[in-house]
Amino acid sequence: MENKKWMIMCLIGGILMIISSVVGSVSFFALVFDILSDYVGAEVAAILSIVLQIFGYIALGGGISIIIGVLILTLNSYRLGKFIIGLGAGMGLISLIIFLITSILSGALINDIAGLVVGIINGSYGFAGVLLTIFARTKLKKKKNNEEKEQS
Repeated sequence: MENKKWMIMCLIGGILMIISSVVGSVSFFALVFDILSDYVGAEVAAILSIVLQIFGYIALGGGISIIIGVLILTLNSYRLGKFIIGLGAGMGLISLIIFLITSILSGALINDIAGLVVGIINGSYGFAGVLLTIFARTKLKKKKNNEEKEQS
């Protein structure tokens, strides 16, 4: 019973991450791609473009992987479910950190503090989803054998 509320919180966090499209890391990699494209050939630039697309899909998969992890938890595969939830929340956290770093590096902090604040507010659903998921994941407890027998 205790795990149900934490699983629901993880599910809500994953949904919030999907709604806000936590893809901040894509902008960072796009910035790196733009810098590198001036120094590399066309073949390497094409490969970097493909890598950029893959990173975008992984970043989008943060909330989906959390939901998949919760579904696995309902099937009593505790370790695997918690691991997948951790991967999804970690990817979301990394993308939000990279979003903040790129906002600062692009001069938003120095030139336009309001622009940085608006960017943070626009990503607030994703940020709340990541924090909610990380908090709920730490509270998940593996059921003891006695509790499993009593619920059967």
